[in-house]
Amino acid sequence: MTGKRVLAAGKFDLLHLGHLAYLEQARELAGKDGELVVVIALDKTIEKERGAPPVFPQEQRRRLVEALGIVDKAIIGLDTEDHTEIVVQTKPDIVALGHDQYTDIEKLEKKIAERGLQTKIVRLEKMTADGLCSSTMIRKRIIDFYRENGRAR
Repeated sequence: MTGKRVLAAGKFDLLHLGHLAYLEQARELAGKDGELVVVIALDKTIEKERGAPPVFPQEQRRRLVEALGIVDKAIIGLDTEDHTEIVVQTKPDIVALGHDQYTDIEKLEKKIAERGLQTKIVRLEKMTADGLCSSTMIRKRIIDFYRENGRAR
């Protein structure tokens, strides 16, 4: 394989164009002959971070992401606070972080190197995406619509 194995990760709840822009950039890093592996956050991780469960359960989110032509494989994340474990298991050449994924890159690189890997961490750029490009914006639009039209339940 002349391409690279790239690992991307996220919640991917209410899949939208911002997610697609992120995964397209990660795919570019992998190259035509490379592999893009995407980690889908556990339901309990989302609930812990957001204080609310995801709209779609983790297996449905995994299937939706894996169905995208640019993704080679989507896997469910691990039940651990240690993000290096999934990196060790998948052995990517590159971990692609989204522009809004807050991670201490130097600390992560050090922990990965301590586990014997040469994985590079790359922070991707924020891309312009038309329309609703965040799950929060989508939820707000739905809520506002039903409130304004008297259809909220």
